[in-house]
Amino acid sequence: MKTNLKQENEGALIGQGRSGKVYRIQEDGKDLAVKVFSGVDSLTDLVNYVLTGAPNAYGWNEDAVKSAHLRREILEQLLFYWFGSKVRIAKSFGDAWHEPEKSFKISTEFVTGRPAKLHHPFSGKCDWELGDLTRNVMKPLQQKLADSGFDGLVWQAGKGNPIALNNFLLGEDKTWIWIDAESGVPALFPLNPLSLLGYYLPKSFRYKRALFDDVDVPKLKSYVVERREDLVELLSEDGFILLLERIKKLDKHQKAWKALGRVQKSINYQLIKEKITREEAEFYSEHKVQWIKKELLRLSKRAFVKLFVKLPVKLYRWLSSIRYLKLIKDSVRFLFNGDYRKQSVDALLKQRITDWEKRGQLSRKSADFLREQADRELASPYLSDFIILIGLKPLMNVVELFVLPALFAAGLINEAVLVLGVALGGIIYRTLYTLGRMIYERLVLPADKRHPRWIALFVGMIPTFGNLAYPTQMVYAASSKSLELSEFLMYDISTRIGAKIPIWGGKDTLTEHFFNHLPDVVIRNRKAFKKRKLMKIRRKQAAALS
Repeated sequence: MKTNLKQENEGALIGQGRSGKVYRIQEDGKDLAVKVFSGVDSLTDLVNYVLTGAPNAYGWNEDAVKSAHLRREILEQLLFYWFGSKVRIAKSFGDAWHEPEKSFKISTEFVTGRPAKLHHPFSGKCDWELGDLTRNVMKPLQQKLADSGFDGLVWQAGKGNPIALNNFLLGEDKTWIWIDAESGVPALFPLNPLSLLGYYLPKSFRYKRALFDDVDVPKLKSYVVERREDLVELLSEDGFILLLERIKKLDKHQKAWKALGRVQKSINYQLIKEKITREEAEFYSEHKVQWIKKELLRLSKRAFVKLFVKLPVKLYRWLSSIRYLKLIKDSVRFLFNGDYRKQSVDALLKQRITDWEKRGQLSRKSADFLREQADRELASPYLSDFIILIGLKPLMNVVELFVLPALFAAGLINEAVLVLGVALGGIIYRTLYTLGRMIYERLVLPADKRHPRWIALFVGMIPTFGNLAYPTQMVYAASSKSLELSEFLMYDISTRIGAKIPIWGGKDTLTEHFFNHLPDVVIRNRKAFKKRKLMKIRRKQAAALS
């Protein structure tokens, strides 16, 4: 059962993940990051409930949260042994009960650091960070954790788990700091299927449960004893004895945590959250079939309410909040009013630049440089085309989600047209727009006033990445004098795709960084193309002079 511990007044919310919320507080002159293991994601709670019998154990099981604290203390010593000063874990100061959210919490040092920088036209001095973190920290760490018995911790160290990248911050002294070592869900959902089949499933079968921050304590103790001489030299004799004591305590608390059956976990969770009384908990512990019936009924009612009451209400409110007439009016105004379009272009560009600056990904100097380029480039036809397509996207979403289904319901289009319209709507409107612009300039403008759009046409036919059509065209345009701006737009769009990928995506994840680097292919090819073109011109000049 929980222990009544001193309740602190939590400070500013600085982070939120699958396993809980993180607050920054001042206590006894120390800056702390307090992680409260309260449910912040109903899907995560559901996954944990299905696989383990209850939501995340750190929030309601005292032995589980004490195991988390002890693992950090053990890893604090072992990381120094493995990596010296290059890698460390945020120091844990202990666990306690958080009465406002009726959950346990863990207090760690507040780390002043930042995630690995994204790639962009001005990131040259920081481009080493991602490779250093993945190759020199995370991969070796995964191997050392597995070798020493921390089988479940490889998930938080990033094995097949792209989200784990944001568990590490770069300190001011260029030290990598592991700030989050507690999982939110069992390690059964890696992006890499080889990790699932080759590591996580075999380990789960061995432990006879879904792998969740499990430590093979006998293996860990054997690992430490075998390296006693080196560890004593590094940590001192007292430090080594302390390490063994921490391992012994971890063994005790982990056994108590993991020994609970799934039905008992469910009962204990409801008890600790004060949803049932102690008398009820004792009764259901003796009559587990009755508890299973009760839980199935409760979950069925909850699912019914969410699916047939809350979801329709939420959908209705969202649809009602859309100002359809204003959306159509603004779209028409955007298309036919040049001044309004320029204002919209300027606002959108500068907002994206500001967003990167606020994330700390752009310096003030680089952001100001891009804003100046944006001011000079507002008259660019490619930039105008790009913003028009972005401006039309909400209108096209309305067509795909409402107009096409309505036409199908009225019998005016068949299933094939409906499916193609919804699946390929973005490609269709980008292609039609670009072809229209090309035909218009061909018929109306003299040859020297036309702007080639072949690259934009073909890139626009790629699903999702078609939004890069005109920034890509800008990069390849010989007349473009704002390469940094066009390159930034490419990185921005591609990076946003990675941040929106469900489950494995998000900000500062390996998924976001993967998409962030995709424009490199185009930009490198463009530079090679320009170099070949320049060499060709020089050869012609040399031939003419000879």
